[in-house]
Amino acid sequence: MTAGWLTSGQVPQVARYWPGAADLDLDELGALLTSAAAQCDAYAPQVTITIPVDGVDTEVEGIAPGNYLHAQVLQARALYRSTMAGSGDQIGPDGQAVQVFPMDWTVKLLLRPKGRPRIG
Repeated sequence: MTAGWLTSGQVPQVARYWPGAADLDLDELGALLTSAAAQCDAYAPQVTITIPVDGVDTEVEGIAPGNYLHAQVLQARALYRSTMAGSGDQIGPDGQAVQVFPMDWTVKLLLRPKGRPRIG
C-alpha cells in the first residue's frame, strides 16, 4: 500500500477539502479515512520512487501525492454520506434526492488523470 495517506490526526489538512470533517468524532473520521485510503490505493496506479540501495537504484513504495490525498478525502466524505443514504442509495427528501456513488468520477480522475500518453 502506498505510504503517507491522511489520518484523523491531520484534521486541518482533511478540512481543506472537507470542512465538515472537523465536526466528526476522531474515531469515525479515522475509520472513514482508512477505508477511503484502501479504496483509493486499490484504484490508483502504484507510486514508486527510485533510491540507491548499496549503490544500486532500487524502486520502493512512494508516498501518496497531493492529488491522491485530495481523492482520499473526497472518497471518505462520500463514504460518510453513504451512511446517511436510504436503501435506494440516495440522500435527501423525495423528489430532491441526490444519488450517492461508491467512487465518483472526480475521485477517479484525481487518481488516474486523463490525458494523452507520453512516449519516451
